[in-house]
Amino acid sequence: MRAIFLSLMASMLWACETASSRCASPPPAMMNQSPPPTNATPSVYEQIGAAPFATLVELHYQRIDKDTRIRAMFPEDLSPASEAVRNLREFFIQYFGGPQEYSARKGHPRLRARHMGFKIDQAAREAWLEHALASLEDSALKHNIPAACKAEIGEYLFRVSQFMINTD
Repeated sequence: MRAIFLSLMASMLWACETASSRCASPPPAMMNQSPPPTNATPSVYEQIGAAPFATLVELHYQRIDKDTRIRAMFPEDLSPASEAVRNLREFFIQYFGGPQEYSARKGHPRLRARHMGFKIDQAAREAWLEHALASLEDSALKHNIPAACKAEIGEYLFRVSQFMINTD
């Protein structure tokens, strides 16, 4: 797809740079070509909706609420109606292709910057990830999340948890 796009862009530039064409008609290379294909794969959000993310986040924070290894890093209120739950739910929904409510309300996510005030080491990362993956598993069972969507969410949780480490 990228090769088709680059070929089309080169053709369009050639046409616009040719004094006689003045972009009035497409160059010969563009004749009889269909437009570049669009991404036909629906986003994770389009496939599963918001409810699985709400379940994942609520279960995640229930687990964190009981974990003495990392509980001190989180706000006192981790209830389903809390700001923390809302933030993570909206962030996940946005990241996986849903409405941009998180950014509309809070601006750019700036994940590392927002978490720099916490000493996140490998042990904290592993505790957070343990709860996130267990919560994903429970949400997947409850909402019948397709395996490919579950894998994509799990891979993201793995990567982002590694990215958040900011101390040894």
